[in-house]
Amino acid sequence: MAIWKWKAVDEHGKKHQGIWVEKDWINVVYYLRKQQLYPFKIKRSLAVSIVNLLFSVNDKLYWANTARKFSLLLDAGIPLLAALDIIRDKETSPVRKNQWQKVSLKLQAGEDLSNSFTDFSPRPGAFFESMLKAGEKTGTLNLSFHDIAEQLEEEYFFEKKIKSVLFYPLLLLFICLLEIYVLSVFVIPMYQDLFANLNIELPFITQVLFIIGSFIPYFLLSIPVIFIIFRKFKRINLLNILGTKKILKYKDLLQFCTLLERLLNAGISLLASLQILEKIFNDRKVLRLIAQLKQAIQEGRGVAAVILTDTLFPAEIGKMLAIAEESGRLSQMLGHIANMFRKELDQELKKYSKILEPILVLVMAGLIGVVAIGVLLPIFDVSVYIK
Repeated sequence: MAIWKWKAVDEHGKKHQGIWVEKDWINVVYYLRKQQLYPFKIKRSLAVSIVNLLFSVNDKLYWANTARKFSLLLDAGIPLLAALDIIRDKETSPVRKNQWQKVSLKLQAGEDLSNSFTDFSPRPGAFFESMLKAGEKTGTLNLSFHDIAEQLEEEYFFEKKIKSVLFYPLLLLFICLLEIYVLSVFVIPMYQDLFANLNIELPFITQVLFIIGSFIPYFLLSIPVIFIIFRKFKRINLLNILGTKKILKYKDLLQFCTLLERLLNAGISLLASLQILEKIFNDRKVLRLIAQLKQAIQEGRGVAAVILTDTLFPAEIGKMLAIAEESGRLSQMLGHIANMFRKELDQELKKYSKILEPILVLVMAGLIGVVAIGVLLPIFDVSVYIK
């Protein structure tokens, strides 16, 4: 999608101008003509694109706030089109204001709201659109918007919490790598030249330090390339390297259970809900589980049997779901399981920050200590020899 600045006149010769988001200028002309506007200047705007990119709000938070506003407006008895106009008028971004205008035009043309976000960038996602579709069918659009807001807000704040927990360890890791680079490029070579000129026998630890130090700069510079190669072929995640595998697992399980619960409560069938989840997740293990669940449902089997044999979920979860399936309370049980994973995730985040930060501090101190010992030992030997 590109951002186009346009100028046009109406039937009375009055000039209008604005911004439109489209793939090419022909589509801009099409939409303007539908509004009885006759463009005389259309220009692609790079400056607006850059400003929009720099000052854009987190997509998940934006759609959570938008869904919350729609829910409140519809609860207040305001018609959908009027609510849409209020959302558009309150929008501060000219690009998004234009996109809401396009959604409004599609609604006026008779399209469903759930199908009106195809040109929106970024799109709200499969969960958002599916919940709207269910709300339109059941006449509970306000409740659908409320559930969407609750779900997206929870996902956003958990992601924010994970990032805040990881920030300090990542900062320490960066400082640690920077420290190693500075020592290997500036400090160690200086002492290596000094001891070479003195022509003294170096202790074993100093020799090892100098040998390793000569390779470290090349190794550190090659880390990004190695990471990209491994990520491409082995799908290795930096966060997994930092020991967050369990945190990411609980995050995926929590999201899986909460999304599936909300989709089922919205009246969407289990098979259709799994097809929606397939579009949301990227993790291979979760996608494999979803594929197995879909196959089981198509064969007339329950979800509990699949989850019992899968290693992603703890064993007790499969037993809980088996009881829920028999009693016809699958969505309620998913809600209880989600609460369990929510608490587990909170505990893992607290434990992670308590364990990793001291380890990284000790590693940094250890590196400085090893370099100091390796450098000071020969100096001590020289001072003794001089005496």
